[in-house]
Amino acid sequence: PLSIIIAIPLMMAIGLIMERGLIRHFYKRPHADQILVTFGLAIVLQEIVRSFFGANPIPTPAPEIVAGSANIGVLIGLGESVVYPWWRLIYFAFSAVLIFAVFAFLQFTTFGMVVRAGMHDRDTVELLGINVEKKFTIVFGIGAVVAGLAGVMYTPILPPDYNMGMDLLVLSFVVVVVGGMGSLGGAVAAGFLLGILQSFASMNEVKAIIPGIDQIILYLVAVIIILVRPRGLMGRKGVMED
Repeated sequence: PLSIIIAIPLMMAIGLIMERGLIRHFYKRPHADQILVTFGLAIVLQEIVRSFFGANPIPTPAPEIVAGSANIGVLIGLGESVVYPWWRLIYFAFSAVLIFAVFAFLQFTTFGMVVRAGMHDRDTVELLGINVEKKFTIVFGIGAVVAGLAGVMYTPILPPDYNMGMDLLVLSFVVVVVGGMGSLGGAVAAGFLLGILQSFASMNEVKAIIPGIDQIILYLVAVIIILVRPRGLMGRKGVMED
């Protein structure tokens, strides 16, 4: 709980500083420029983290009250042999609530409507007297908070180290491209799809038939989807199709 309380204002401040100091200068630049600058920024932050905390993973156990496993087999009628860690169940529920909250904020609030309109036609929205740039700054800060909360909740599952963000960055980019640029629903759908495929490909029975498939399955599926549907699963028509 203390980590979460600290993460919210800290990540909000970091997000606002990053957006005001660097990211906002690239809003009107091509997508490739935006990707490159954020990738470079990630490398800088990675090295800063390593200088403060070192290169070794930092074990972060789950709270003792939820450190065990839940016997979910009994609940679904499969006997007592099916168990699952409590913290993973909590993390799943947390992720579902967070995704719903972000989706509802962007889809059903006036603020979210303005942000979505600004993404589609920034000039028209600004002509109506709305400060789109300020809205984007706030959304970037909220995005940083969401990332921080997700990171704090994930640490009991995978001990954090300075490089874990870079590992997840590449996967996040794949998810966004497969789901469709600018589509929140597409990103969620792609995340579930690729996550399930990754889990399936990581099974020993599957790896015995196709060695190394767990290392390439995500990128293989991404290539196939982009070749068939360049704008992604739920991307807007015309995006990434030029």
